[in-house]
Amino acid sequence: MSTQGQELLLDPKIRRLPVNPATYAKAPEGFPNPFKDSSIGAAVKFDLGLSKGRYNVVNSLFDVMITYRIDELRAAVKAVQDARAAISGKTNAEAAKLIAQAEALIDKMPISEAKASAKDFASIFKKKRKKATTKITGRQAEVEAEWDNMVKANYAKAVELANKAKSML
Repeated sequence: MSTQGQELLLDPKIRRLPVNPATYAKAPEGFPNPFKDSSIGAAVKFDLGLSKGRYNVVNSLFDVMITYRIDELRAAVKAVQDARAAISGKTNAEAAKLIAQAEALIDKMPISEAKASAKDFASIFKKKRKKATTKITGRQAEVEAEWDNMVKANYAKAVELANKAKSML
């Protein structure tokens, strides 16, 4: 949220919309400004309070689902992509259904938006990790372990379903 941090978002390699309106004074020409462009502003509604309230929850969720499970996630996505390529131009309702189920498993969140936004729940996420080996304890560790178990099972099942769909084609 610092001025320096917001300005980093303007970098072409990052290219994200800063939430500080003053940052746009340093934006390159043509950079979208949701505070001035009504077509963007109407679509982008950033709630700073909501973001701050669940910041650590979202970071933990990202780590559990992506950072620490990137190999499993890649395998699941590749299996779905391979199945989609195999079904291309063909009609097989059962295979298509299996692929859709696999995609849903990859996308499935272990927590609802409402729960992630609940102050009492968000308050258990106190520890920020720099790496996977950082020790997490207490309720945060329990919740992250539950999420991790669900995510591992979902990614494995997605691979299984996508491979089954591909074998039907």
